Order: sequence, then C-alpha cells, then structure tokens
Amino acid sequence: MRSDYSTQWVTPAVKEQVEQVLQSLEPDDAQRDLLQRWLLLVCAASPYLLRVALQYPAAVQRLLQQGVLLPDAPSPTLEELRSEVQTDWQSVLEKSAVTPDSKQRETAQLQVLRQFRHRQLFRILWNDLTGVAELFRTLEDLSILADACVITAEQWSHEELVERFGEPLGADGRPQRLIVLGMGKLGGYELNVSSDIDLIYLFADSGETTGREGGKGVIDNSEFFRRLGQRLTRLLNNTTVDGFVYRVDTRLRPFGESGPLVMNLDGLENYYLTQARDWERYAMIKARAITGLPKDIEDYQALVTPFVYRRYLDYNAFDALRDLKRKIALSVRQKGLKDNIKLGAGGIREVEFIGQAFQLVRGGRDTRLRSRSIVAVLQQLAHQKLLEQEEVDGLLAAYAYLRRVENAVQMMRDEQVHSLPDDDEDRQRLIAIMDAPDWQTFQQTLAVHQQCVSESFTGLFEVEEAVGSSTPEPGDSSSDAAASEQNSGQASFEVRQARVEETWRFISTADVDDEERGTALRQCGFEPDEEMLSAVSGISRGGFYQRLTAESKERVERVVPMIMLHSLDTAAPSATLVRCLALVRTVAGRSGYLQVLGDQPAALARLVKLFSESRWLANFVLRQPMVIDELLIGPGAVLYPDSEAVRTNVLEQLERLRDADLEVQMDSLRHYRQSREMRLACARLDGTLTLMQVSDQLSWLAEALIEVVLELVKAPLLARHGAPQCCPHEDDGAGRRDTSLGIIAYGKLGGLELGFGSDLDLVFLHDSCGGSQQTAGEKSIDNSVFYARLAQKFVHFMSTTTPAGVLYDIDLRLRPNGSSGVLVTGVEAFGNYQRGDAWTWEHQALMRARVVLGSQSLRQQFEQIRLGVLAQPRSESELREAVASMRERMRVSLGTNQSDVMHLKQDAGGVADIEFIVQYLVLAYSAKFPELLSYTDNIRVLDVVEGLQLMDEADVRLMRDSYLELRDRLHRQALQEASSTVPLDDVLIRLRDDVIELKTRVLGPAPASMQ
Repeated sequence: MRSDYSTQWVTPAVKEQVEQVLQSLEPDDAQRDLLQRWLLLVCAASPYLLRVALQYPAAVQRLLQQGVLLPDAPSPTLEELRSEVQTDWQSVLEKSAVTPDSKQRETAQLQVLRQFRHRQLFRILWNDLTGVAELFRTLEDLSILADACVITAEQWSHEELVERFGEPLGADGRPQRLIVLGMGKLGGYELNVSSDIDLIYLFADSGETTGREGGKGVIDNSEFFRRLGQRLTRLLNNTTVDGFVYRVDTRLRPFGESGPLVMNLDGLENYYLTQARDWERYAMIKARAITGLPKDIEDYQALVTPFVYRRYLDYNAFDALRDLKRKIALSVRQKGLKDNIKLGAGGIREVEFIGQAFQLVRGGRDTRLRSRSIVAVLQQLAHQKLLEQEEVDGLLAAYAYLRRVENAVQMMRDEQVHSLPDDDEDRQRLIAIMDAPDWQTFQQTLAVHQQCVSESFTGLFEVEEAVGSSTPEPGDSSSDAAASEQNSGQASFEVRQARVEETWRFISTADVDDEERGTALRQCGFEPDEEMLSAVSGISRGGFYQRLTAESKERVERVVPMIMLHSLDTAAPSATLVRCLALVRTVAGRSGYLQVLGDQPAALARLVKLFSESRWLANFVLRQPMVIDELLIGPGAVLYPDSEAVRTNVLEQLERLRDADLEVQMDSLRHYRQSREMRLACARLDGTLTLMQVSDQLSWLAEALIEVVLELVKAPLLARHGAPQCCPHEDDGAGRRDTSLGIIAYGKLGGLELGFGSDLDLVFLHDSCGGSQQTAGEKSIDNSVFYARLAQKFVHFMSTTTPAGVLYDIDLRLRPNGSSGVLVTGVEAFGNYQRGDAWTWEHQALMRARVVLGSQSLRQQFEQIRLGVLAQPRSESELREAVASMRERMRVSLGTNQSDVMHLKQDAGGVADIEFIVQYLVLAYSAKFPELLSYTDNIRVLDVVEGLQLMDEADVRLMRDSYLELRDRLHRQALQEASSTVPLDDVLIRLRDDVIELKTRVLGPAPASMQ
C-alpha cells in the first residue's frame, strides 16, 4: 500500500479513533514520524488493526519499543517468539498472589496466548501494509507465529498433565511427546492472515504414564495424549473476551470426526494400509511435524512417505484430484459462493492442484518434487521442463496476486473469508491494499491471473477433445468443401470405431473360441496368429482378468478398442496390437496408466505409433513401465543444445543422491537414463532429431552419467582411505601431490556414435608415479589397490542388474593386454604399451579413443600419447596389408558369407569396410597431416580427408553417404529389435558394391590366404 494513497474515503470516526490511539502512545521522534505517515492508512485499511490498537495500546507501545515496526527490522525467529510468550507467562505468574490451580492456569494461558497473537499479528500486518515485508515473508511470518503458539500450547499442556499423571513412556521405556502435524498452508509455511489451522495429533507408541508418588494417576498413553490434545485445542480454539488464537480443525485425522482424536504410529500405519482415501494422500503432501521428539518424527516420516509418494508413476492421482476439484466446484455452486478466489475457477486451489498432481504422480521417483511449498514445486517443474517456463511464470505471478488478495480481504477484520467484498467501503480498502487505481482495473488484473490459472488447470486435468473434432473457420471460401470432407471423414471414423468396438465386445466374450475370434479379427483388418489370440485372451478372460478390480476392468474395456483402432492405422497392425496388449496386461493392475491414456486420445495414438515403429521401445516399456510417462511427452521435449547442458542436468542427480543408499542411487540413475533415452527414442522416431543428433545426445548422457557414478562410488573410498597421492620426484623433495583417475572411451562412445542399448568400451588410467604411491588417510593403501577397487565399484554400479535393469554394460577388453591385463593402468605404462607392444588393430581402435573423465593433466598426457602413437611414420604397404588382413579376418569370422542377405556392419561393403578405410587413412597420413587426429568420429575425419584432398571428393561423398545410410538402417533394426542381417534390396546392393570397389582400391584385394 502506498503511503501517499488518498484518504478521502476514510470516515471521520476512523480518523478520530486513530487520533485517540496516537494520544495513548509515547513515541520518540522517529516513531512519531512513522506513525503519522502510516497509522491512519493502516487502521483505515484494517478495522482489525484499529481494534487491536484501541483495545491493547500497551501492545503497540511494546512493538514500538522493540523496533519491529521500523522498515529495516528483521522478522523474529521461532525461538525468539517462543521466548517472548514464555516471558509473558512468567510475568503473569510473578504477579499472581497465590499459586494458580489447574483451571486458573488454563484461564491465564488463554489470555496470554491471545494477547500475544494480537500483538504479533499487528506487527506482521503493519509490515505487510507498509511494504516492509513482501508476500512470502508475510506468509512465513504468519506460519512461524502459529508454530510458536502451537509449540507453547503443547508444552504447557504436557507440563500440566505430567504433573497429574507422570511422564508417558513407550514400550521401550522412552519418554513420549505429542506429535502435532500442521497440515495445508501451515505445513507449507504459507499460512494466510485469518486461516484456521488443520492439525493432526499423533504419539509414537502404546504404553502408560509413570504416575505420581504411591503409584497413583497411572493412565494409558492413549488417554494421556487424548487429554493433551483436548487441552491444546482449547488453548488455541476457545473464544474468550480476547478472542481466539486459531480456529483448530482436526477433521483431517484418520476416520475424520468419528475417529480418535489422537492415534499412535502403529494405528496410523494400519489405517494408511487399509482405510485411507486418495484425498488423504493429497492432504499429507504438506504435513509437517511442529512438535514431537526427533526420533518419533523420523519414524512418522518413514511411515507416511511411501503412502504419499508411490514408487511407480501414479497417474491415478490425476483422476483423484480431478474428482476432488469437481466436488469443490459443486460445493461452491451449492453454497452460492461468489467471486471465491480460493475455490473458484482460476483460484488458489487450482494452482495448488497443478503442482500437487505432479508431486503425487512423480514424487515417488523424484524427491525434488517433495517440497511442501507450492512455489518451490512449480519452479522445479519448470526446471525439469515438465511445464513450460512461461506457463510456470504465469502461475507464480497469479498465485502471488491471488494470495495477496486473500490476505487483503482477511486482514480487514481477521475473518476467514475468500470472496471479494460487495460493500463499497471494503472494496476501497481492497484496492488501497492492492495498490489498484480503481475497482474496475483491479477486477481486470484479477481476471487475467485467473484466466492463466484456469487454462493451465484445464490443460492438465480435463479430457482432451477427440481426434478429428476441429471445425473450419467461418468465412473460409472452402468451408463447405472442408465441412463435407470433415463430415465424411468423421462418419468414416465413427464407422470404423463402431466396427472395432463391436469386434472387441465379441472377441472378449467368454464362450467365443479361437477360430471365431480369429475370423472376427481378420474381418476387422488384422492378421491374427497364435501370439495375437493368446494376447487377446490374456486380457479378456481367465484368472488375470478376474483378479482385476472393477475400476481396472472398466479401464481395460475402454482403452483396448482405442488401441485396436489406432493399430489399424499403422504399417504393421497385428504386431502393433500384440505389443500394445502386452503393455495393457503389464499396467492393468496400476490402472492409473490406463486412465491417463483413456483420457488423452492424442497421447494414446502417439504411444501406439511409437510401439509400431520400435519393438525395442515397446519391450523396454514392458520391462520398465515406470517410463511410460516419457512416451506421453510431445515431440522434441526436453532436448539439450550441447554436452554442458546435459552434464548440468545430470549433476543435479548427483547432488540429490549423495546421501542416499547405494540401492537408491543405482535405481535412480537407471530410471533417469531410461527416461532420457525414451525421450530421445521418441524424438528420433517422429523425426525431431537426426541420427547424428541422437548419437550426440546419447553420448553426452553416457559421459555425464560416468562422471556422476564415479563421484558416488569414490566418496566412500576417500572417506575410508583418503586421497591417493604420490611423490613424482621423491629425491628432489618436491613433495606429494594428488593423483587422479582417467576414463577413456573407445568405440561408439569414443566416436560420439552411441546408439540405444549400446555398451561402453572403457579403459581406466591413473597418473600416479614416482615414490610413496599411497592414499593419505588413516587406513592408507597403495594407489594401485585404491584405483583397482574404485574401478571395480564403478563397473559394479554400472553393470549390476537391479529391479531397474542395468545402467550400462561395460566392456574392458581394449585395455593393455586385454582381459589378462590389470584393470587400471598407469598412464606412463599405457604409453609404453601403445608405443612398443600394441598391435595395429589397437592403434586403429586408439583413433576413436578420447578422455571422457579425468584431470586436465591426465587429459594432456593421454592426448600426447595418442597423437604420438597415431602420427608415427608407417610403411604404407605394411600398414595396408595389416589393415586389410584384419578386416578380412573379421568378415570371415563375423559376416554371413551369404549371397542373398547382408550383415549391415560385418559383411563386405558394410560399416566395417568404411571404418577400416578411415582408420587406414588416419594411420597412413597423420604423420604428415596431424589435423587428421583432431576428431574421433568418422564423419568429421572424412571432412578433414576431403579438405586435405587425400581422396577424390566423389569417393569421400560415397563413404559419408554410405556410412550414414548403413548406420541409419542398423539403427532402425535396433529399434525393432531385429537382426543386423537384412535381405538385399536394389539400394543396398548398389551401396554394397560401391563400398567394396572403393575398399579394394584403397586397401587392395583380400589377402589370398583369407579368400
């Protein structure tokens, strides 16, 4: 609120009362200036504040003396507030002539808490209205004030009951305290001005109190905490001459009003397992323990987390929240609530539902979404690109504005209202608080924010329109023809849809045999075989179907005809249907997946199309159905521009998983890789990414995950043994230095040509040398032992099969001396081996090698070795013979040696021929042209070859085009989980013959001994 806002609307009565308040205070000069500037505006905007100032002038004087109304005053902490209210209570006790009895104590405590709340609320609202505190500081201050009142009331109540019954003890003899859960906005530190507070009371364990002297007063813990909960509620909720502290609502507890006021953790767990409803999961997202012993709160958290956050992607949450929103909307209409900024369309609750839907669906797998703050959740959704940044910015702006409006209407009279005022005077107050020039402008601004929220909410929760329901624009010159075509198409679609639905009803009937079922499927457009008939039978009859819930059966019956209809539009309807039916069977028990597919026809059509185009993808989803959400994301979603963007995103997983158990780390990274690969596979299939772009993305992902895994497995070794160090020059006293591990990628990862499901060819190097090569910790070990253990743990983490699969299969056979060599080689020893003992084929492999992880020093050392080895002068004739001989051995050993088919990689004219030509050119000419060693991938090496004119431009173009064509065919075969051996077609024959002819010209004919 602006200090220069016009006060013409303020009544003379209010001005007179404010003057009365000023006269009752004793401000210094600075305080007087502050009061003269703001007191009239603040009290005019909030009759509640005027009432507090008139009724409790000593409270305002105390706030002035404390300096907490000044513009630069920080908010008091929770401990400071608790100390202040305890000081108030001690002051009451000191003034009492006699020791108060139980009833007198409660009466005095009621007064202390209420006057404390009025005083602190005056401070918070003053700072809000004068612009000292922005919205979220106000919400936090209000929440911390409530915490202080709840904690104090629990402490006083506990002390009172212990005095009568002794300490409550658990079965293990540990003392017990009441756990008070703050729900909703209190739990999220987002309390509004006049909110009630939703509380749930728990205690840890059954048992009994210690009693008083002589064994009197022993009661069960349940009775002790029931009484404590009742007393605490009275202290906060009862209305006295001083008003109330907070309206307390305990109906969110298990079984609601009919349930016990207080429940122990065992009872809570049983309730969640057997009785809890979907809305209770939603409610528990924000639950926060305000009081309780740390160990008991830990036990509570461990119990409730799996109830709220399911390990799988729980799409049932959308349905549950959608249903809850319908009930809220119905209640708003029935109660005639007008202009309700909380529950109405585009209101606060819809913003919360958007964030909490993602929390419930994904929070089981992604702990970053488990925040109690809706603002933090929305920001995380934008960061993870689950919502567009622009949409989230709009939601955050709308949420802030709506919460300001909510606070404004409530701070007028400390009333729990959520509707806009009808009264002209209150409207003037509202626009003053909101800094709006007039009521119409305020309404327009509010409407813009509500529209933004409503569009986001509808887009997320409402059922998408059926495919083909668009209507031509009016006035279009072709509208009649378009309408006719559309009507015809719609009629055709409806006929096909009716035929498919009729077919499904028939073939899913129990008394139809396989022959009749096959005839019906054939008439519908499929080519049924034994596999299809078995798949249909598996989801329409028998024990599996009978064990499904009625809800799951209904969703199966709804989704399967839609899948059949979309399958008929693919190139391979029968194979597609079988794959999709396998998915239905896999997820039918968790029918939330079917719910979201049934509600989003476009998403279902996309899934069917993808399953048609990739058997690999279909089987991958069957093995890991938790990744199905990635198939619902539109084309090109969340693709990164460069390797650093990928690395930044993956390193966030590292920070999230540092303190997690090994099992959680392994499964989390496996799920992360799977979700990323799903998106990339979808982008490749729908043409968003080219083959080269997919390879880049997959390679960047693997590199980043290598870095994260090494960091995770290294941390325990460093903690146990210390950092590996050495003295490179022990004799000259230069001192010790840290050493490092380098990971060298060969093959597809080395050449940035990784594919889906590719393994990683890796070599481990270290740069430890000289004397005293040991770790620096108390349990010191040789560096060689440290690095061997580190590499073993790395490989175990990567390649061990967990419930989430493997991260990557690791192939270490390219290390010096192959499988018989040490796991981790010193970089100097590696150089000596490459220069003295390595075979020509190992030098060929070195061409595609690069450091994907390691210190700058180690990278430089490796690159010097690589350049030196590859650029050494060679006899062209000897090199040509060695390369040609190795290529022919590979062809004979790995090729098909058949005339009517071709192995796309290993047969003559395949990928390997082109790779060997490129490797020969690098080894033959890099001594003269070192720029040939600048890259590790074949395409860019060919670009250099072309620039240096080492081959005719036509030959280079032939190799480049043939290489990309063959890789693309291999890629498509991999996505269909089909063999790399394919029938020859005209295009492939021409390509093969051209490559063979070129290879013969470059490397010569196959050695006679190999023909």
